[in-house]
Amino acid sequence: MGLDLGSGSTKGALLEDGVRLLAEARLPTRGQPAAIGHQIVERLVEEANVLPGEVRYLATTGFGRYAYPERHLQLSDITASARGAVFLFPGTRHVVDIGAQSSRSIAVTPAGKVGRFKMNEKCAAGAGRFVERCSKYLQVPLEEISAKALSARSPKTISSVCAVLAETEIINNISEGVALPDILMGVLLSLAQRGHALMRYVGIEPEVTLVGGLVGCEAMVRALEQTVKLPVNANVHGPYAAAIGAAVLGYTRLTKAGPAASVAPLVGAVG
Repeated sequence: MGLDLGSGSTKGALLEDGVRLLAEARLPTRGQPAAIGHQIVERLVEEANVLPGEVRYLATTGFGRYAYPERHLQLSDITASARGAVFLFPGTRHVVDIGAQSSRSIAVTPAGKVGRFKMNEKCAAGAGRFVERCSKYLQVPLEEISAKALSARSPKTISSVCAVLAETEIINNISEGVALPDILMGVLLSLAQRGHALMRYVGIEPEVTLVGGLVGCEAMVRALEQTVKLPVNANVHGPYAAAIGAAVLGYTRLTKAGPAASVAPLVGAVG
């Protein structure tokens, strides 16, 4: 089992023998990574119809990875996201991970390991949280942003790297009569451009795989493809990439330990 205890949401993935994906679950973290992590574990074992004691190994990742007491292993989210992306798309050589508070660009070796990586060092205007703020400010539900953005005719990109100044730009766009779809697509193109800058730093090589919370936003995938000038892998499991990667690497650690290794099964985390 892998848990990605992120700042915005906590994701979990349960794998059989490190190969077959049995279950996924996600809940808002709400500043309670351990408590929400326990709820995720409950959902995973229920969905997969397994007993907690049958889960032999649990690996955590994300900002709250140290907060989960029943973990057997903790991993950096860079390592976990890269491995999860390769699990989903074996040909992956470059990972773009747009999280709630930060974006990352990761070069992956042919062996599936992290080569170089770069994180955004600016503010939230370069990450998914900015899209949430725009959603509230523009009164457009998150689930409607993609469809509206895809109808844009003349997207208006946001130049500011500061979220506060970026919101001022959006206010100016509204006052100038810029169409809502053009504003929304402009926001996503701005994120894509900042992601592209990170990608150039580590070196761009196909295949490119997008993971993180914005994977389900088709307009975000289109914006990234338009900016990078390359196809971008994305699927419904993308938000769980780090959790999947943690589970895969946990299984690898368990198998390397050998059959004689004493690893306590996951019992105390549920019930």
